[in-house]
Amino acid sequence: MPMLLDIRDTVADYAELIARVVGVDVEVVDAGLNRLAGTGLYASGVGENIRAEGETYRHVMRIRRSFVMEAPREHFICTRCPGRDLCRETLSISTPIIDGSDVLGVIGLVCSTDEDRARVLEHKDVYVQFIERCAEFILHKLHDHADLLRARSFLDIMLRILEINSRGIVIFNAKGGISYLNDIARRDLGLKDDGLPTDVQFKRTGESFSDLEEFVVTARSRKHTLMGQMTPLVPSDYHFATVFTFESLPRMADRVSSLGDALSGVENLIGRSPAMLQLKDQIRQIAGSTSTVLVTGESGTGKELVARAIHAASGRRDKPFIGINCGAIPDALLESELFGYTGGAFTGASAKGRIGKFELAHKGVLFLDEISTMPLYLQVKLLRVLQERAFTRLGSNRLIEVDIRIIAATNEDLAGAVRQGRFREDLFYRLNVIPLQVPPLRERHGDIELLSSHFLARYSARFNKPVPSLGPDMPAALSAYPWPGNVREFENVMEFMVNMAPSGGVLHPDMLPASVRGALPSSAPSPSAPLPPGGITPLRDLERNAILDAVRRCGDDTPGKKAAAAALGIGVATLYRKLKEYEDEAAALSRTT
Repeated sequence: MPMLLDIRDTVADYAELIARVVGVDVEVVDAGLNRLAGTGLYASGVGENIRAEGETYRHVMRIRRSFVMEAPREHFICTRCPGRDLCRETLSISTPIIDGSDVLGVIGLVCSTDEDRARVLEHKDVYVQFIERCAEFILHKLHDHADLLRARSFLDIMLRILEINSRGIVIFNAKGGISYLNDIARRDLGLKDDGLPTDVQFKRTGESFSDLEEFVVTARSRKHTLMGQMTPLVPSDYHFATVFTFESLPRMADRVSSLGDALSGVENLIGRSPAMLQLKDQIRQIAGSTSTVLVTGESGTGKELVARAIHAASGRRDKPFIGINCGAIPDALLESELFGYTGGAFTGASAKGRIGKFELAHKGVLFLDEISTMPLYLQVKLLRVLQERAFTRLGSNRLIEVDIRIIAATNEDLAGAVRQGRFREDLFYRLNVIPLQVPPLRERHGDIELLSSHFLARYSARFNKPVPSLGPDMPAALSAYPWPGNVREFENVMEFMVNMAPSGGVLHPDMLPASVRGALPSSAPSPSAPLPPGGITPLRDLERNAILDAVRRCGDDTPGKKAAAAALGIGVATLYRKLKEYEDEAAALSRTT
């Protein structure tokens, strides 16, 4: 419960003001009859306890309403007062200060001359009404103080939390000056721990990312770009009016960066084949450089994992890794995704603007996957960034400098794309400073069993099933398949087999998906094998072989299946339905064997 003692300075100020207004002395006591404020005759007794002579105030707290003592010393209440004979009061008006069911204290107007007594008695009702309003006013101030204490208590908790958080926090007073900043804010703004700074300027740029606004902060003649939020504190006081929580751009990019991928380091690239050991050695050798890397390899070989391994082995490992698939974003949007834009830069743009991938990758690595699909006009802008290490957002002329390492990847022959006029020759040479070739799975001799163990364990844990084992004929069967989709296709097959295998069972070649099983060398008829009746292959078998062969040639991913359907002259939905039929047949077969 709030106490009048908590606002005794405020009570004393109002007692002085009331005394000047009404021209008589004012006294305020709390529920324990401690004098909190007093003017005139009572000023020297502030802080004293008046239980012995406080009969009138005790009476007022009992009856819980205003009381006018018109005849001090003669009233029956005064008979028990030890100071009765020395009392100089000629009249008093006392009003309780009540908060709900609690009486917190009493405020009293006290006359000590007959002239004051006559003046107050003449307008007694007005003075009673006035002092009752004063009691209410003091109660309101007490509530305000309690609200402020609650707000400060909450603020203390918030500050403790933010001190152990990774965000910067600055609190401004009502005039915009800094009244608090945490250690993160001092570090990001380059401020020493030598008191509150007075020369820091915060300016909104009008641009934003997600729900954060961009600010340019000038501190000790240095400019810092921050992303944060300005939030008014309610309730507030002079010292705590607005809180600014922020992230520096590099730290925010760290959050945006996908740091949860377990296969990020060189040591986690699965494989002991000569081709993979050579690739790992190359990654370790180039990791410390800032030169641009071009990673090439067939679809599904793990080019992004190689890029992440370079990042994890480099001095930029604690900085962001920002990836973007150039082929997955429409050309009209790719430019804004890479470079960002200011508010209203184009039709449909956010009014607050947006930060691009180049800016988010500052101090870290920007991975450009499927670089061969980038339109020519954007290739020119990318070339400029590689040359100048600076760019401008769409709709802005402000040059933004960046320190990034670019790793590009493609499953196409970029040199061939240059000859065809689909890719700029100068950009190709800028990207191809350090070429890395990721071997296809069919050339990674000896890695099949390692990958099998890894993926079977992963998906068994995910599906809460015992880990199945490979039958004696499975390694040879898996090695015989050409794996046009490489590790991605291999992972999908392992997931399929964990789903379809009996709990904790042994995996055999006849349990493989139909698309894989049908492409194994053993599935093709040998020259000595008898022909079907009449020497004619059934139409269904011809169709099945044609579909599986087309998928094998074009690839098992979505683009490959689309290309296979087009080559066969059937719809994509039909292709998917046929492949599903083959898989269902394989599943039925595995249940009967």
